[in-house]
Amino acid sequence: MINLILCGGNGTRLWPLSKENMPKQFIKIFNNQSLFQITAKRNHELCDSRLIVSNEKQYLLAKDQLLDLNIENNQFLVESIARNTAAAITLACLSVDPEELLLVTPSDHFIKDIKSYKESIIKGKKLAEEGFIVTFGIKPTYPETGFGYIESEYNFNIKAFHEKPDLLTAKNYILSEHFYWNSGMFLFKAKVLLGEIKKHSKDIYEECVYTYNNKTVNNNTIKFNFDDMINIRNSSIDYEVMEKSSIIKLVPTGDELGWSDLGSFDSLSNYLSLTKTDCDNLVLINSENNYIHTTNHKLVAMIDIDDLIVIDTKDSLLIVRKGSSQKVKDIIDKLKTNKSHLL
Repeated sequence: MINLILCGGNGTRLWPLSKENMPKQFIKIFNNQSLFQITAKRNHELCDSRLIVSNEKQYLLAKDQLLDLNIENNQFLVESIARNTAAAITLACLSVDPEELLLVTPSDHFIKDIKSYKESIIKGKKLAEEGFIVTFGIKPTYPETGFGYIESEYNFNIKAFHEKPDLLTAKNYILSEHFYWNSGMFLFKAKVLLGEIKKHSKDIYEECVYTYNNKTVNNNTIKFNFDDMINIRNSSIDYEVMEKSSIIKLVPTGDELGWSDLGSFDSLSNYLSLTKTDCDNLVLINSENNYIHTTNHKLVAMIDIDDLIVIDTKDSLLIVRKGSSQKVKDIIDKLKTNKSHLL
């Protein structure tokens, strides 16, 4: 089994800590390890090798961080332009033996209970060996509006995929026993996924085959040309295959898994327990429940301040009320409009 690690994405919801030249999956804030490194280690015992999909900048970061871990048997697929998960996963499937099992994992997720995680993967592996495409659902613990949801039915078949809901809808979801967070993790045989993408999204399949045939290979690195990749339709594997295929199975996980995509500073502070300590030089007076993260050693003093998130980097300062950190994307939109160099 191969661990296909998807490194795409710039982690903009964790701006300014995460930026284009150093996205969140490569920031070493977990006991001096990155989420990417933790992902590789988590699946090292389960998988014989790794297949890392990234862009040109992230490829070098990923390569260096795997060297730091002394983890071998790695292959890199370098995309010249992002074309979402349908293209990334299809190109990966084309690059391995058709009978090979692929465990697809994002590079930037946090999982607390490794034992429970491995048990779920083993269950999924059995189903994948039988020819199913397996997706892993996380039992929701609160009404999250930043995740997609999977609705299950009997025998863990999938009834429907649901886009990110509003708060009222999310509250209704968690009252049901049939709704799970969409983890973005999958397990399948390469030939099975290729058969389904060809069946449901023939244009993406054909453009990926053309792109793959024009690849450039250098040792353990495959690079795809911009002029080829630009013609691949930009779409997600959820939309192109998971929502349409009749051979999808759900493997649910319990809330003990402790899963999060760490897609906001609220979730980051919860999982790292950094509400007061992630700052070398801090003075608090009548101030509680604040998350303070600094990348320097300046003194931070707070008086009569509660429930704030403060992110201080070399060139940017973010201050946001707890519970509102998902709105960082609005800041990103403004910076993009202004063509800021601080992204």
